[in-house]
Order: sequence, then structure tokens, then C-alpha cells
Amino acid sequence: MAPNFRNLKPPSIGISVLCILLSFLSYGQDNSWAEVTRNKQGKITAYWHGSRPFMYADDQGRLTGIEFDLLNGFKNYLYEKKGIRLEIQWKEAPTFSDLYQAVSENNSGVTFGLSAFSITDSRKREVSFSPPYMSDISVLITSDNIPTLTNVAAFNAMLPKLTAVTIKGTTYEQELLRLRKEGNMPFEMRYIHSTENIMRSISETDSAFGFIDLPVYMMLFKEDPAIHVKRQNLLPIKRQGYSIIYAQNSEWGQPLTEYFNEPGFKTGLEKTIAKYIDLDLYHFLEGLAVEAYDHEIQLLRKEKEIQYRDLLGKTDQIIRETRTRNFLIMLIVVVMAFLLIIISLYRKRNEQNEKIEMQRQSIQMKSLELEQRNKHLLELDEEKNNLIKILAHDLRTPVNHIQGMAEIILLENKSIPHEQKAMLEEITSSSLRVTKMISRLLDIDALEHNRVTASMEMVNISSLLKKVVQTFQKSALEKNINLSLVNLSPEVNAVGDPIFLPEIFENLLSNAIKFSGPGKNVDIVVEDQEESVVIRVKDEGPGLTRADLQRVFKKFQRLSARPTAGEDSVGLGLSIVKKYVKMMGGEVWCESQENAGATFIVRLTKYQELSSLR
Repeated sequence: MAPNFRNLKPPSIGISVLCILLSFLSYGQDNSWAEVTRNKQGKITAYWHGSRPFMYADDQGRLTGIEFDLLNGFKNYLYEKKGIRLEIQWKEAPTFSDLYQAVSENNSGVTFGLSAFSITDSRKREVSFSPPYMSDISVLITSDNIPTLTNVAAFNAMLPKLTAVTIKGTTYEQELLRLRKEGNMPFEMRYIHSTENIMRSISETDSAFGFIDLPVYMMLFKEDPAIHVKRQNLLPIKRQGYSIIYAQNSEWGQPLTEYFNEPGFKTGLEKTIAKYIDLDLYHFLEGLAVEAYDHEIQLLRKEKEIQYRDLLGKTDQIIRETRTRNFLIMLIVVVMAFLLIIISLYRKRNEQNEKIEMQRQSIQMKSLELEQRNKHLLELDEEKNNLIKILAHDLRTPVNHIQGMAEIILLENKSIPHEQKAMLEEITSSSLRVTKMISRLLDIDALEHNRVTASMEMVNISSLLKKVVQTFQKSALEKNINLSLVNLSPEVNAVGDPIFLPEIFENLLSNAIKFSGPGKNVDIVVEDQEESVVIRVKDEGPGLTRADLQRVFKKFQRLSARPTAGEDSVGLGLSIVKKYVKMMGGEVWCESQENAGATFIVRLTKYQELSSLR
């Protein structure tokens, strides 16, 4: 915004009292430049009014903006160059008028005003200005329903039918008043509050026009190239630039000017402006301000460039939305299919409930009624388990056929093309993964219904672990992971089931490789203790959170960590490990910290000779 407070009407009594009170509170607390230089510390007062992106409060109420950063940069400059500690007391003014009056009428000489003030000759008689930090150009904009005007005469002919939108006390208002006076055109003027935006107001009004700063226009135009306003190539106004104001004849003008003239100031200014305005746009506006010709052509070219970029962005958005829509359609189809299945099952269940209700009505005794209902629930549960087993068994046969057929084709066709060979190998690998998942489903079902018993006998842990490690060497090498057996003694024996134990350590080692990244180590450490054998499987993966540790051994759990190469993880392996170890009278637990790897520990009963037990 470029407020102008020359020829303002006298403020209300309440506002005057507020300004006098603010000035009184500041007087005696701030310091003159001479005092600050002598004491190496001091305080100044900075009045501000919202003018995005120059000076405003963000959504959290924190002050920010180009001028906010500039004044804080001045504070840092005084400390670094002169060893002066400066305190800035920020005070928000309700309007531009209050801000300007607070600075122009303050006699202490240590007040500053921040709200993107335009430098004008009339203001120079009342306040002082810092060197300009950005070019100041105003342009004429109109509602979208007004045609493009080719000359001032055409514009003047339309003026009586138009309404000017502006803010009281600004340079925009002064330009409109001058236009009305010079052209003797009695067009209507509508005033909006200083916190509102002229460009937005014009876009929402028919047959309206007004002046707006070119940097603000370009910034808003870039944010929304489809905004319903039209920039007319008429009556552009160049001013001396935007500046920070301070009390007239203040001693603080000297250090502030020194700060603006520092060799590194321009570089720092560009970094500051880049936080709030696109840097290319800023350079374009600065170049436009010094050009003496074809600025209209350059401005039109920039507007077309912004509109083209916006069109490309909208095209990309349409493509993304189309993909999303197609995905949602597919998802809806799948969901509808599941819903049909659920409805069918629901109907069957309702039919069963109706039969149960008819049976229940024929039963006289409450205890018999409860018995029948419990029996029915057990039957439903058993039916569910039988369905899982039947489904798993029925799936295993065709998957094995697919895997077998792919392997036969690979064996009988040695000269098969590489692409087809890779496809067949992928079919074999996928079939193997499905077979393993089916086996785990059947295993967990058998464990939960106590259909599995452990055959306890002596197992040589060293030999077992060597075979397990050898099995996973290929998958470890594919991810560049180093597998190591530590403290391995050939005489370490434990009591356990020779079928369950390999599956326990295969699951643990598979998880360690799955969640470890390339170049990491996976160690299997064996501890031969007095009455037990402890095996630690340690990885250098992402580790587990506290919440993960509480549910790591439960089935169908998806933890926060994810496989590093996109491997499958059903969430059954660790629950099987837990049940097998418990069945053999052992213990299993996990020690881990987030981002520090995980160690799974298995404790088994040590096998001892009969002679040693006597």
C-alpha cells in the first residue's frame, strides 16, 4: 500500500488521545542516537500497520514482512558494526492515519513507521524517509466487465458511469481526486477500510476502477491469474520508491542511511524480498522501473507468461485429478463388490438368526436358550476357521501348479529371451511368496487350536544356524548386507523341536535382512550359558518405537518401520516365533530403540548329558 496523509481530515478525539498517549509512553523510554552511541544500548519505537507483504502479522500473530526484516537487520547491523544493543518496541496502529500521525507528531525523534510508505514531496515536509528499498509504480485496474481502453479519451468518456474504489488517505485516493479535478468528471468514489484489498474489491464489483501498486498487483496476479480484474495500459504513475519513515530531523537518519548504503545491503535485501515475493518478479519490477520505453510491452509479456504457467499448472492438476478420479472409480468398484459379498453373507446370517429365533421360541428354559446361542457362536467361529483352512488349501494347489509350470518352462527352454526369463522368474518368486503366506496362515491356525505339539530332543545350534545363514546369503548379497555368526562353538546344543527351530531363526533372520538397508550388518550372536543357550539376532535397521515393542509379537501387525526394498510383510512371522518358542519352554523378546536397530533374543534350555546330571 502507498498511504498518503497529506490533507487528511483531523482524526477523531479518541484516536488523537490514543496517539498522544502512545507518544507519552514512548517519551523518556527511547533514546537519542547520541545517548545510544554513548551507552552502547538503547530503545526505539516502531509503529506498524498491516500491509502484506511489507509488514503484517501471520496466522500465529507473529510479526513478519519485508520491512520487519529490514528493521531487524538494522538492529543486527548496529550490534555487529558498532557494538550497540538496540531494543525495538513494536506498536500496532489501528489505521494508516494513526501510524503516520504517531510518527510525524512525535518529538522524541526515535519513532519509526512501517507500512510500505511511498516517498512524496508533501510527506517530506512532515516526516523523514530511509533510502528507498523497492521501486514504486501504480497502475490503473478496472472490473473485468469494462473493455480494454486504448486511450485516455475513451477512459474519460466512461468515467461518469464508473465507481472508484480506494482507501482514505492514500496516494491512490490523491490520484483519483486529481483525476476528478483535472477532468472535471464527477465519478462516484467508494472507500474501503485500510485492511481490505483494493484489487479484491474491484474484482467483486461491476464497473469499478482504481489505482494499485504494481508490485502488489503482480503478486496477487501471480497468485490468481484468473482474478476478475483488467489492467488498463493508461495513466501509470512512477514514484520515488517505498521507504521506512521516521520522525523529521531525527538523528537516527544517519545510522539508518549508513545501513542502507552498506556494500552487502543489496544482497541481503534480495534474500529478504525473496522470502515474500518471487525474486524473478522483483527483478522484473525493478527493471521495469528504470526502463524509459516499452514498459507496457514488457508488462504484458510478463502477465502472459504468468497466465501460461498457471495454465500449465491447471493442466497438471487436471491430469492428477483424472488419475485420482479413475483410482477412486476402481476403488468404488472393488468396495461395491465387497459390499455385495457382505450383503450376501449378511442375508445368510439373518436367515440363520431367524432360524435360531424360531428354535429359541420353542425352548422354555433360559439356561437351554443360552446354551444354544453359545453353541451357535462356536459353530460360526469354527466355520470361519474351516473357511480359512479350505481357502488356504485350495489356493496352495493352483499356486504350486503356477510355480511348477514356470520352473518347467525355464528348465526346458534354455535359449528363452531374457525378458521372458525375467517374467517367469518373477512368476516363480511371487508364487513362492504366496505359498509361504499360505503356510503361515495354516501354521498360525494350527497353533491357535493346539493341533501342533513340539518334539523335544537335542539340536546342535551351531549346525542349525550355519544352515539358516547359508540359506539367506543370496538375499543378503542382493542388498549388500553382511551376515556374521559370532561366538559360534560346535559344542553348543539346546533342547527343542528340530522342525520348529529352523523356522524360528529363518523368520528372525528374514526380518533382519528385510528391514536393513544396503551396506548394513546383521549379526547372530550365540551365548553358551550354564543352563541355557541365548541367541541374539541383531540388525542395524530403523529400530522399533515404544508402541511397536508392545505389539511386535502379535499377529497381523504393521509396525512403523517399513522394509527397505519394498519386500512383503504379512505380519505373521513373529507371532509364529513367539508361539513356537513358548511351546518349547523358551523365551523370546526384543530390545530396540528408534533409529538404533533391533535385537531379537531367544533363550532355549541347554541340553546336558546324563552323566553331568548325576
